[in-house]
Amino acid sequence: MYPINIGYLLKLNANRYPEKTALVYNGLHVSYNELNKRVNALANSLINIGIRKGDRIAYLFHSGNQIAELYYAIQKIGAVAVPLNHRLVGVEIKYLADSAECKVFVYSDQFEEQVKEIKHEFKTVKILIRSGGSAEGEYSLQELASNSNSDEPNVEILPDDLCRIQFTGGTTGRSKGVMRTHFADFFQTVSITISGGLGGPDQVMLTQSPLCHQAGLSWMNVAIGAGNTFIICDIFNPVSILEQIQTERATAIMLLPPSIYYKIFELPNLKEYDLTSVKIVQSSAGGTSPEIICKMYETFPNCTAVRYGYGLTETGGLGTNYVISQELLQNHPERAKTVGKEMPFVELKIVDENSKEVGVGEVGECIARGPSMMNGYYNQPELTAGAIKDGWVYTGDMLKKDEDGYYYLMDRKKDMIKSGGENVFAQEVEGVIRNHPAVQDCAVIGVPDQKFGEAVMAVIKLKTAHDVTSEEIQEYCKTKLSSYKKPRYVEFVDSFPVDQAGKIQKFKLREKYKVLFN
Repeated sequence: MYPINIGYLLKLNANRYPEKTALVYNGLHVSYNELNKRVNALANSLINIGIRKGDRIAYLFHSGNQIAELYYAIQKIGAVAVPLNHRLVGVEIKYLADSAECKVFVYSDQFEEQVKEIKHEFKTVKILIRSGGSAEGEYSLQELASNSNSDEPNVEILPDDLCRIQFTGGTTGRSKGVMRTHFADFFQTVSITISGGLGGPDQVMLTQSPLCHQAGLSWMNVAIGAGNTFIICDIFNPVSILEQIQTERATAIMLLPPSIYYKIFELPNLKEYDLTSVKIVQSSAGGTSPEIICKMYETFPNCTAVRYGYGLTETGGLGTNYVISQELLQNHPERAKTVGKEMPFVELKIVDENSKEVGVGEVGECIARGPSMMNGYYNQPELTAGAIKDGWVYTGDMLKKDEDGYYYLMDRKKDMIKSGGENVFAQEVEGVIRNHPAVQDCAVIGVPDQKFGEAVMAVIKLKTAHDVTSEEIQEYCKTKLSSYKKPRYVEFVDSFPVDQAGKIQKFKLREKYKVLFN
């Protein structure tokens, strides 16, 4: 039987392309052979200190080569990776590690302050590992990775074994531990490779999406699985990203969310960089606009595909994918609003509250099934029962499908605004506001209103050196939306609260502004 496990992807290409560069990080180039040996050495050390198949290993790192080595070492011994967001504070770190019943906690020295108050307070953690030199009662990750035994670990890993627990819920405020198997992540990797045009081994892929997050982790698996070169960016620095694109001749980039590209577009010396190597530009995790897409094609002159998609951790990041071409924008501008059609190995349906499929053009909840779906939420049986029914994953997202099979993301189910008895889809209003020439990004929420129950509020970030009034935004919307969808309130901000993927956390905006209207 073909080994369907994530660690096998690295072994496969270490044999096939031993001297090819697998990872690039801060000027460091690591070959497939070197990466595989370091991963195996670390994996064997983890076994030597008592870590076994099925043990949960939480870790806290910025993106870099160490997190990549640790992740694949975990996969090769059949343990379960529990990546944690490096923005978490101590009490949140402890809560998530306890929730996943982790036996091991690994952290970078950079997070000593966040960790020191809680590292001896975990309920289930028995083994502590830190990135640099060893400390009392803790192992050194650096020393563990220097083990002389770089043979492949002798651990049988089955397709249905868990490979990771990925916490999600950053936009809703409630963390859920998504259980993903080797089988599910394997098919996720294959689907993204096929639909994204990322088959190797000639691609050089770059992303700033954190490797503790679904998007960044999935792109790393695609790169390693296809024998590509993967450039790791630990933070979003537009100058550094452009320099690496130029130096490493990156062919595919993924920056999240779409609005973050403005920080590249606005660089005064942008035209000094050679960006002709880029053929694929990918984004998701936020709304886009024809203006952003046009600027992408202008900035990357040899780009043949700007890709935008929809998905979530529960489905393996899979759902839909779409190539938005320049010809499409000219001839069918309405199609710029679609998130595309189903990705390989994914089946989608749009259903009503009774799980009955709705008609073409009608809005309903998107449900999904396929080999890339999650197993459920770890130790959360009630949430799992509500999310998985008859083999379908209920996404909580409201979509519609047109007569040609293209899907349109209307809103999160919980983000839908009920104003005066009418349903207002926040994403529809956001799509209109983002097209205003002064607007960089926006979030539309419902706020309490005595007359309408809920009123539409737009929170807006303007482009640099642009100015516009609340009344002008309202008048602009009035010409493009029904009157009940027009924002009654408009607030301008310098920044949004975001999660690790760069998605705007609307629950924090609701908490902030509801006080003003109660």
